[in-house]
Formats: sequence, C-alpha cells, structure tokens
Amino acid sequence: MIIREYESKVHINKSILARYSMLDMCYYDIETTGFDKDKDCIMLISLGYFTGNDSFKIKQYFAEQLSEENNILVKFKEEAEKFNRWCSYNGIAFDEPFITNRMDKYFINFKVPIYHIDLYRIIRPYYEQLGINRCNLKTVEKFVGIQRKDSITGEESVHMYNRFLNTGNEKIRDIILLHNYEDVLDLPYLFNLVYRIDEDTSLIRNNLVNSRQIDYLKFLLNKNEISIDCNFHRMKKKQAYKIINMLNNGKVDKKDIFNILNNIY
Repeated sequence: MIIREYESKVHINKSILARYSMLDMCYYDIETTGFDKDKDCIMLISLGYFTGNDSFKIKQYFAEQLSEENNILVKFKEEAEKFNRWCSYNGIAFDEPFITNRMDKYFINFKVPIYHIDLYRIIRPYYEQLGINRCNLKTVEKFVGIQRKDSITGEESVHMYNRFLNTGNEKIRDIILLHNYEDVLDLPYLFNLVYRIDEDTSLIRNNLVNSRQIDYLKFLLNKNEISIDCNFHRMKKKQAYKIINMLNNGKVDKKDIFNILNNIY
C-alpha cells in the first residue's frame, strides 16, 4: 500500500466557505476496478480537507496489489470518521455504496458521515440552463475555469491499473494517482457554481414546490422545532412531500431531512 499526502492552496471566498460549512467536511473520491461493488475492488481512495481558510490537505491510499484493498479501507475509515459531513461528485449513487459494501466485506465497522453533499445532484437540475454541455465532472470543471493536468478518464484508469498490476510501472501508477488527486482537489471550487445557482433567480427548476406547500412545510418544521438552512423556493415537490409525510408520521430527524434535500434531484 502506498500513502501519499499533499498540502495545496485552495482559494475560496470566505463567505462561501462559511455558507456551506466547507471547513467542516471532507472531500473524497474513489477509483475502482469496475462497477460491480460485490466483485470489483477499490484500488485508490483520496480524501481531502481544509486545514485553514486556504490550506487543503489530500491523503491518498493506493493498493499496489488487490489484496491491499482491506488496508486502504482501514486507513480511509480512520480519516473519514473524523467528519460528520463528506462531499463528493455523484458519490451518493456510486462511491458511498461501493465503500460501505467493501467495508462490510472485510467486516470493517465504518461509521458513515451523517451528511453527504453530492455536488452532482445539486448541479444537475441546472446544468443545461447554465450552458454546460454535460454534467460529468470534467465538463463542469472546465465550465468553472479549472484546468486539469491529468488527461485520463475513470474507465481508462481501470485498464491502466491492470497494466500496473502486471508490470509495477511507477509512471502508470502516478498517472492514476494524479487523476484521482485532481478529482478531489477540484471539488471545493465547484461550490462557486453552487453559490451561483443559489443566487441566480433566473434559473428554473422543474416540479418546484408551490407557496401553499412551502407554508405548510414551514408550519410543520416550526411545530417540531426544526430549523433547516435551505432555499424553500428551490425545493422540489417530491422533496417537500417526503419531508411533510415524515413529519406528519411523527418522525423528527434533521439528518433524514438533510438527506432528502440532497438526495433527490
């Protein structure tokens, strides 16, 4: 197993850092040998977090052999469990279930961070209106002005990893590491786009909640003494329905409400 650590400068407006509690979360991404979380393995995990307003640390855990997957998961667990928020790009659908499944395979008791901020799910409803051609990570990065050094895709990293296993070629290994490193390094910068989405009233989201539903939802939240930080006028009907139904059934859990707001797009 290889462990690498980096310190980088990430400059984000302080008001955006504070608005989205960016200093209190970790940012992560994985590379796998395929899409099947039961049969395929995690070869690489990168995790980043702020150590100051503009200081960003990234730790990478790379399996030099497939048998080292257990080791990198244990190391990742040690870092990730320090946070109750984590941030990804499409991690709710792919990374998180893949990680938890592989943790279970090795009987690793992993305490998943309570709140998952999936930037893909925040950006996806608006990317066409913003003039973004596709909603994959590299296209969105280009849109916000990020210039990457790496040029491979996630699919290419799978083939390259197989070549590394057969040859031990360090250049191939470093190309894979760079790809995953930049995936994590660039995540904080996407909050500039999230802020733009929140502030741009011209952006229209389909199936939005109406004013009567907003008033009723606010009534239920106040009744249950729950305060949530969100733009109610950007909430989807499906989100409001799920939260209203949950509160009417006597289930009062701020974590569940947060996850509803972030998991439905």
